Amino acid sequence: MRNSQTRRLVQNLPTRHARQESMTIFLIGFMGCGKSTVGRKLATAVGYEFVDLDQRVCEIAGMTIPEIFAQQGEETFRKIERQALEEMADRNGVVVATGGGAPCYGDNMDFIVSHGKAVYLKMTPLALQQRLLHAKAVRPKIVGKGPEELLAYIEELLAEREPFYGRANIVVNCNDVTPGEVVGRLKYLAKNTNR
Repeated sequence: MRNSQTRRLVQNLPTRHARQESMTIFLIGFMGCGKSTVGRKLATAVGYEFVDLDQRVCEIAGMTIPEIFAQQGEETFRKIERQALEEMADRNGVVVATGGGAPCYGDNMDFIVSHGKAVYLKMTPLALQQRLLHAKAVRPKIVGKGPEELLAYIEELLAEREPFYGRANIVVNCNDVTPGEVVGRLKYLAKNTNR
């Protein structure tokens, strides 16, 4: 982690004297950055529930995300995604892995930061490309993209989304760290903060 990012992480963590109570932690970031993997591990480590927002969308819609996009379009997907996000409003003791675009639509980022702590799992476009090349078959927006086209897509979309992601309470550089190392950095947040 670079010094400025380390300072930001430490500055946003609460002091040891903060009142202990559970909260909602929203993991945000580009597709493929590890939100679901880190979320599951973090929830287990701190005794919180884990919710994958995309999975919740599928439960509400009764179909997969590719089916929602194909049959009902992105607008319907985003409405269902907002409904799933609003379900998290009154919950405590939960780690929520959002979809990559969730913070970037409507006032979703305002909602996220007002109902919990937002943690941005930040990666470079090249690191994301390497991860997504191996997982693109399950991601409707990148199916069929070759390496160069995928990198260009990531760079363009990440530039659009960065202003939203950058509003997170905490930014963690995930380029050269394992999910376990990220969890180690975030456990303190869940155990020692008040909402």
